[in-house]
Amino acid sequence: MVYRQSPHQLTFESFGCGLSTPLSPDNEWVQLADVFPWKELDEAYQLEFPKNSGRAAKPFRMLYGAGLIQNRMKLTERGIVDAVRDTPAYQYFIGLSEYQAKAPFSYSSLCNFRKRIADLSELIRNIINDWLRAKIEALVPFKVDVMITDATAIPVKIRFPQDTSLLNQARKNLEDMAIDMAHQLNVPNPRMHKRLAKKSWTAFSRHPKRQHQSVRKQVKAQLQYVRRDLRFINEFIDAGATLTAKQGVRLGVIRILFDQQWYMYEHKIHHVEDRIVSLQQPYIRPIQRGKAKAKTEFGAKIDASLSEGIIDIERFGFTNFNESKDFEKTLDHYFDLHGQYPDEVLADTLYRNRDNLNTCKDLGIAICGPRLGAKPKQVDAKQRRQDTDAENRRGAIERRFAFLKGSVGLDLVNTRTAESLAVKIDQAIVLSNALTLLRVFAIPIFISTTSEGQTYRFQYKFTTGTENMVA
Repeated sequence: MVYRQSPHQLTFESFGCGLSTPLSPDNEWVQLADVFPWKELDEAYQLEFPKNSGRAAKPFRMLYGAGLIQNRMKLTERGIVDAVRDTPAYQYFIGLSEYQAKAPFSYSSLCNFRKRIADLSELIRNIINDWLRAKIEALVPFKVDVMITDATAIPVKIRFPQDTSLLNQARKNLEDMAIDMAHQLNVPNPRMHKRLAKKSWTAFSRHPKRQHQSVRKQVKAQLQYVRRDLRFINEFIDAGATLTAKQGVRLGVIRILFDQQWYMYEHKIHHVEDRIVSLQQPYIRPIQRGKAKAKTEFGAKIDASLSEGIIDIERFGFTNFNESKDFEKTLDHYFDLHGQYPDEVLADTLYRNRDNLNTCKDLGIAICGPRLGAKPKQVDAKQRRQDTDAENRRGAIERRFAFLKGSVGLDLVNTRTAESLAVKIDQAIVLSNALTLLRVFAIPIFISTTSEGQTYRFQYKFTTGTENMVA
């Protein structure tokens, strides 16, 4: 497959000529179209196409822009295809030269595109964030060296994991595998007691209010069924039967699930390391957050930092890692971006441990918050106001997390593979930064200062190109 750069796009005034009406310059997607560095992103995307022959791939702007629209409007992959076909502003944003009344791509192209750019997703995010950061620095006449850091979980849409339902699903998968392998060997189907297993599960599932003893009894029964099916499959494999690649992956996940469930059943516990909570998405782990809405979330966890209005990911993973251990790396990342360490860091109590406090002290960084140890009986009123002000300013990153989950599609991500999830999170991050740039600088900024008896008034107005900046 070969990649060729897309042709030059028309201006938004002439884009709607075929519709006998131009696009509105106040449209959100018309404004966002001039914010992203499409040329630099096109050059980065070409790294995935070392060959110069073959079928031409879809333009990067078309598929990446469609992904941004999908996140913003919370559409399915089939829904975004229909929306782009029917909306001229969407077609202008994805780089079409003129409006066309047909879908420019299929819904399967989005899935294949996310797989292709999975290795480049971090590079793409850094290119866009650096571009937006340069725009902010060119437009804002002052600089505030303050960094805010915090972590959050990105929940993924899966069925709520229960031991009984996971084992029942594993049992049915193993039964199908055993029957396929028996047909390969031309032998009778093994006696797996499918009817008894189904009858036991149906009777159990019809009672929503289950006692502990009935749950434990059902777990034991399902474990026995799964153990018997695994024994049959091992015998068939020794006899020369084979499985498809997809079945082989599922069999490996089921073996791990069986070992974990058997261990928890024997020891009468409900926790185990790297616990499997989904057979379709075995990479997902439970993330203990302790929030009022849900104490445990299932998905990925990100450690993020916010500076100059740009939010960036410091660490991404599917384990419940301790984000305070990444504090020094976060400071080093800030130094790489700005050439100096921040004057102040705003973080919650988890980050303010003794090691991180000593690090900030050695680097001359102020980190606000209450002191370690027991609460003093009397707190200075001035210190209390400072701590309250710091906590209020730290809430900026919490509001950005709420924006990511409420307006950019990270409240419940519906994707199957870990690579697609990482790409969707990166797309939401860059879209959030771009929307923040539009929202903040769409309002004129008035600055008045007096020097040597003269009063100077400055009016700043947002422009999408720094070369056209007016003051």
